[in-house]
Amino acid sequence: MEFQRPWMIILSLAGPLYWWLRLRWLRNDEKRLRRFVRPVLWERIGINPPAGHKTSRLILSLAVILLALSAAGPVWGTSPAYIPSGGANIVIALDVSRSMWSDDETPTRLGRSAMEIRRLIRSMPGTRFSLVLFSGHARLAVPITLDNDFILDRIPSGPSDDVSLPQGTALSNLVDVMVTALPDMDMEGQVGIIFSDGGFHDYTLDDAISEALSRKMALVTVGAGGDTPVMVPGDNGPIIWEGDTVRTVLEEEWLQELAGETGGFYTRISEAGDLSEPVSELLHRSSAQVDADIAGASGARRFQYFLGAALLLILIAISIERRGS
Repeated sequence: MEFQRPWMIILSLAGPLYWWLRLRWLRNDEKRLRRFVRPVLWERIGINPPAGHKTSRLILSLAVILLALSAAGPVWGTSPAYIPSGGANIVIALDVSRSMWSDDETPTRLGRSAMEIRRLIRSMPGTRFSLVLFSGHARLAVPITLDNDFILDRIPSGPSDDVSLPQGTALSNLVDVMVTALPDMDMEGQVGIIFSDGGFHDYTLDDAISEALSRKMALVTVGAGGDTPVMVPGDNGPIIWEGDTVRTVLEEEWLQELAGETGGFYTRISEAGDLSEPVSELLHRSSAQVDADIAGASGARRFQYFLGAALLLILIAISIERRGS
């Protein structure tokens, strides 16, 4: 049990104080009576000593203590929280770096990711989506919208789609752009989904995790590619660096950590299946957590129990005093 206003507990000292004041008042009455009439004569002339009211005094002292505890705001257990209904928002980040052109997924890593994104959007009507593209830098391609056709038309699916982004794979400002794409409203449930082959080279993983946690955005990461090294295609054949063909594999470690640390999950695109079900569940959990935080689902206020008990004791004490006890 806790108290919302613990400093009010000091008022419970009024209980013992009331007991002492009533006892002192009784003794003063008795002293004044002794001054006028000797106690041996009280019975002869029909004088009764002042009533002690021990029982009622005790009950009233307890009532005062209970009133003080009620004023302190006792809290324990949990209270039902009003859960508001917020929107469902998903921001999708698609890696469009050169390594995503590799063909160890069909037709390419980028093409396979685009197919999965389209299937996800079509299977979640009523959910608002946003699209972020990233490689060496990230940019918002489509703001949050309910217009599925609009966002579907703007998903790049191959090298021929010009995305106007520097090459490389970097987290850098990715999560920051994803967070900015979401509505800044407390009641909104929000999830981010990153399609990438990993291989981030800018070492900003901790910053990305902190940014996602600060906005309570769970991240789902989907790895595109396989364990066998494949060449990275260029505009005219494979990319050559210092006489060697540049090759790439799916690098999962950072993707797994990014999802695990933010409350999401990681999956390979080849094993993902229908993403809409686990994403919907994660979105529901995200929304419920935000709602519970807003509604203040915590300790229930129980002052009424102390107040009710105090009032009942006061009525009992008054009844006892009327009978002269």
